[in-house]
Amino acid sequence: MIWEFSIFLLTFFYFGVLWRAFSHPANFLWEGIFFLFILLVSAKWISQKFFHFVTPAFLFIGSVLLLPLIDSPAEAKAFLVLSSGVFYLAMLGAYRLGKYKKDLTAKAMLNLASFSALFCYFSSVYGWYLNIAMPIWLVMVLFAFVSFPISYILVFFNELKMSPNQKILYSVFLSYLIVVVVWVQNFWPFGYLTTGVIALIIFYSGWDIIRNYFLNKMTIKRLTFNLLFLLGTASLVLISAKWYPAI
Repeated sequence: MIWEFSIFLLTFFYFGVLWRAFSHPANFLWEGIFFLFILLVSAKWISQKFFHFVTPAFLFIGSVLLLPLIDSPAEAKAFLVLSSGVFYLAMLGAYRLGKYKKDLTAKAMLNLASFSALFCYFSSVYGWYLNIAMPIWLVMVLFAFVSFPISYILVFFNELKMSPNQKILYSVFLSYLIVVVVWVQNFWPFGYLTTGVIALIIFYSGWDIIRNYFLNKMTIKRLTFNLLFLLGTASLVLISAKWYPAI
């Protein structure tokens, strides 16, 4: 099932709110807070669980923060459509998982939405850091602020065989990994999109190793592939990225 009318209506509302943020950013704060409240209620109604609010909420926040950083109006509008599509998948995945918690397609939808939310959030926060006076420790805190709940949500709905303490421990580990990554990237001569992509690649690699281990799928071949994927994709992104002079 890839269609649900109530989710389509909520997605249409999401698109409208993002359009409002794009066209009238100065007067958007209370409208954004109101939408998050609607989203919280809707997530509980659609999926029967409040925690499915987390991924679409961070996708929304990251998208709102990223929109002012996109120079081209056409690209901004294309991003609005793309973000709305990911939001639909997030809510549809939550709906399907609420019906059947072992739905692999629903888990794939939520995984995609979670990583998309991380990318939007990472890129937007670092983009604002490059444009306004903001200490690097605050950026590190903001990265950890989203990395921990997203990590915990990923562990939860992927049904990794962890104790409650292990779920918290590995979520903290992934958050700490991202904090270290953003601190290192602070010394790199790259823009916010490159930084967001590299942070996401590293997060995904760490998450995939943890996931394979607790699903009893970890092998030397798979671990080698993960490391090569990390090195290869990160190198390709850095080589093709625009370098900015260090100041």
